[in-house]
Amino acid sequence: MASLWDAVNDSIDENHFILKHIIYALPIFFCASLYIKNNVGLFYFFAFPIIFIMLGVMSCGIANVRQNKREILTLNPIKLLYTVFSLTVAIVPLSAVMYFVGYCITAFVKLPFDLPYLPVVFKSIVWILVGSIVLTSFLSYSKSSSLKNAYNFPVIFESCVDVFINILFLIPQLLILNGIIIGAVWYLFFYFKLPLTNPFFVFYCSLVFVFNISVLSDYFAQISYELIKGEDEEYKDNYYIKGTGSAFSSRKK
Repeated sequence: MASLWDAVNDSIDENHFILKHIIYALPIFFCASLYIKNNVGLFYFFAFPIIFIMLGVMSCGIANVRQNKREILTLNPIKLLYTVFSLTVAIVPLSAVMYFVGYCITAFVKLPFDLPYLPVVFKSIVWILVGSIVLTSFLSYSKSSSLKNAYNFPVIFESCVDVFINILFLIPQLLILNGIIIGAVWYLFFYFKLPLTNPFFVFYCSLVFVFNISVLSDYFAQISYELIKGEDEEYKDNYYIKGTGSAFSSRKK
């Protein structure tokens, strides 16, 4: 079963841990600083490409873990740019189509019962399923960086509910983890009456954001291995060694 604790350990233990987090935290810090200064136009101008870059970083991380490599966050700019481009081709069209489907269902389907909160529950279920399909497509693509896997709908539809259930269990764990990491530093700033817009705190939160990307890359690699069916060769003694305690603890040093 996928373990957030194993993902945290793997993320901390990877090569050049501090250097990678600083490099990827810089564009996030820059974008956050624009927002704090109310420079909304430039914020959105840089936010969208940065979001796609971070998704590319996560996708590379998932592929690295699935391929039993020692690193999670890549420092290879060519590999990252290729992943961002191919990920855009893989995910954006599907996301647009699924958004259209979700909008049509929630806007035009009439429920036969008129019960309190039923429309809200119905819309929530629809968008959750739509989101889980897109996320499963992202994971399916990322495990091998293959465009055909992003549109392997039989596998995606078979796995998306299991992926969604797993994410439900992940969310509270992730909130607790971030509460601990950020909470201690937040308390120091609160105790000394320092503003949370202080550059040191903003950069620290940017580092935590990158740490989350690294942890989620490892965790998503675990659930994509467990929940998304792949080719037989993907399972030939690459990921699990009996007695190690972690599906990915056998990665090469």
